[in-house]
Amino acid sequence: MTQQAAFTDFNPMESPHRENPHLFYKWSRTEQPICFSPTLNAYVVTRYDDIKSIVDDPDTYSSSNAIPVLWQNPEPVVEALHGIIPEAATVVNTDEPQHAPLRKVLDHAFSGRRIRQRLPLMRTRSAELVDQFAGAHRADLVSAYADPYVQSIVSDVFGIPAEDNDRVQGWTNDYVTLLNPMVGVEEKVAAARRMHDYERYIDALAEQRRTSPRDDFMTDLVHGTDMVPAVSRDDLHYMFRGLRFAGHDTTRDLMTSTLLLLLDNDRRLWEMVRADRPVLQQVIEETLRRDAPHRGLMRVTTRDVEIGGTPLPAGTSLLLLFGSANRDESRFAAPDEVRLSRANIHEHLAFGSGIHQCPGAQLARTEVRTAIETLLDRLPDLRLAPGYEPSYVASFFFRGLERLEVTW
Repeated sequence: MTQQAAFTDFNPMESPHRENPHLFYKWSRTEQPICFSPTLNAYVVTRYDDIKSIVDDPDTYSSSNAIPVLWQNPEPVVEALHGIIPEAATVVNTDEPQHAPLRKVLDHAFSGRRIRQRLPLMRTRSAELVDQFAGAHRADLVSAYADPYVQSIVSDVFGIPAEDNDRVQGWTNDYVTLLNPMVGVEEKVAAARRMHDYERYIDALAEQRRTSPRDDFMTDLVHGTDMVPAVSRDDLHYMFRGLRFAGHDTTRDLMTSTLLLLLDNDRRLWEMVRADRPVLQQVIEETLRRDAPHRGLMRVTTRDVEIGGTPLPAGTSLLLLFGSANRDESRFAAPDEVRLSRANIHEHLAFGSGIHQCPGAQLARTEVRTAIETLLDRLPDLRLAPGYEPSYVASFFFRGLERLEVTW
């Protein structure tokens, strides 16, 4: 990528945006807040006020293209998907009035009661994982801790048996591959073929819940709740697959980014949190603001509009870069700095806003806080490994560390 392209064509999969998108974000907010990316074939929106106005106006800015559609893949991929159920509703891609009943299902699934019920599992699972590597005095907290921990919790919420976690995570990775417009055809075809096994698995799990309901998300989808009826088989598949991938990567990446912030700069924040545990919640919020784990979502204009002085016709695709909005100087003073006492610390857009604000936000915060508290208790001398340098996963959707090497 040439130096000029680095500032005019946002590509989260490649350098320099993969490692540090914030240089592009800052340039765009100043020079071209509505900037066309040929690679994405969409306009990227980078200022806080513009993004907030878009997410708060779903009539003008539809969510129908929020994430890509499976059937818009190249023909060989579509052929490999043949026989899979047709595209159905997901809460992320729906507008009103279709959105409201789907959202009610999710609000029930991720209720405060459900989160509290999972606290013992969070504590037990985090302790079990620490037991597995504590004696080694060195670990990668992405692969050895954050990833398996989040898999366990989100699978329990969804009703996935623990012994199936790895299989379901493999299929979830395949689903993400199919949605990523920047992955090669050969890799997508292989993922598409494996999706048939995932479909059969979801059907079997749904049938189990039909005869033996439990207090989990799959049961909500199959039987409905007091507020909404059961969903169709097609909607069940798309909601289950979509929410399973959304609930894993963002929480894992938030956890490891928060740990990096705590352990960086001579562990100043780590020691502060050790001395005053409630401070951890502010650290999590500043991490969400400074390094939003979800890069952003798409919208499409339903009529001719003007955003930030740029006229756009109906049907224009927009990528809302929440990570840029969270460092907008007009909203957050000294946005690159860590300031735990910010009066507007909760105004970040890491979990979106409006009718599509992430329904699992509180579950994610609770998972992260609990897992970090376990590390504070069990490994108080935790520190970054000598020579460790952060590197980031090549991802269209998420911003997360590839590894987090630590010692104690």
